[in-house]
Amino acid sequence: MPVITGAVRNETLPVQPQAVQNTAKPAELQDTYKERHLGDLGINVKYNPAIPERQVDSSLAAVSVHRMVNDKLGMTTNALHNVVEGGKDAVLSAKAPFLTSASPAQETAGTHKSVAASPADIANLPDGSYLQTQGRWLDASTVQVPAPGNVFGASGLFASAETSLDIPLVTPISPNRDDIAAAFGVKIFDEGQTVPLKFDGNLNAVEYEFGKAYPQYRLDVANGFFIETHDFPHVFMPASEQSEIVITVGTQLEEDQFALTNFLVPHGSGILVPGNTIHADAFSSGSIIALLTHCTEADVVLMHQPDDSPLPIKIDTSERLGLAEWHV
Repeated sequence: MPVITGAVRNETLPVQPQAVQNTAKPAELQDTYKERHLGDLGINVKYNPAIPERQVDSSLAAVSVHRMVNDKLGMTTNALHNVVEGGKDAVLSAKAPFLTSASPAQETAGTHKSVAASPADIANLPDGSYLQTQGRWLDASTVQVPAPGNVFGASGLFASAETSLDIPLVTPISPNRDDIAAAFGVKIFDEGQTVPLKFDGNLNAVEYEFGKAYPQYRLDVANGFFIETHDFPHVFMPASEQSEIVITVGTQLEEDQFALTNFLVPHGSGILVPGNTIHADAFSSGSIIALLTHCTEADVVLMHQPDDSPLPIKIDTSERLGLAEWHV
């Protein structure tokens, strides 16, 4: 899956009827947080004053989004919590600023690449722990699909052989959760633990809010759900106990065969998605903390049915824990 080039910064989407002031309150923010108005998006974003001012503007410009559909919130940026320095690992906390650069004593021997270096055999996983599906991954150098919501600038196509997908959900009480994570090259960490990263550049810890209209936004505006890969790692975690963070992870089995599963990430934990891992966060709701770099190269594909319409996707409810059922 070649990496695309020519990434551009996200712009305010023309589907928005007007710029909408963001009144959402970021979860458990420190009283000392400052606020910055982003005029191009029409929102106010909180930020940690411990971040050097020279970094605040560039980070907020690179990672901030605001997406509406029919006057309903799809997704918006609440806060910039921290910047993890290049070459550092991150220590995880359940409260703001959520992710901090590891001190020398906290550093690990590994990196995000080493977490995914030796995945377990997916064939040995329990039945029902993942979905095997057929489709062609056509990157944006092969075919470009209109994608108003893609911050990376161009989208390719995942041409599915299916007319819908039902992707299993792995929860904290699911049998063999850690084995399933290892097979997909990801890892779940708990509060206080050090997450191995050591990425070349800085990584921004950003809080986003997923509104109830986000699935509608993906299908009615953004031309479908997406999966993506890029060289930088993510850490995803809930910003509050009320948030339900579901991260989709995939791997390529054969040329046109893929395996997909979902991980429910509990409050106080975070999931490390190493660079070059197939993933998405589209089924999350509430406030999510995402560790990501400035807009860079990525291979993003929209998932479509054989008739080229957006592919309906839902979460397998067999092991659902408190999640609203997403029939989309």
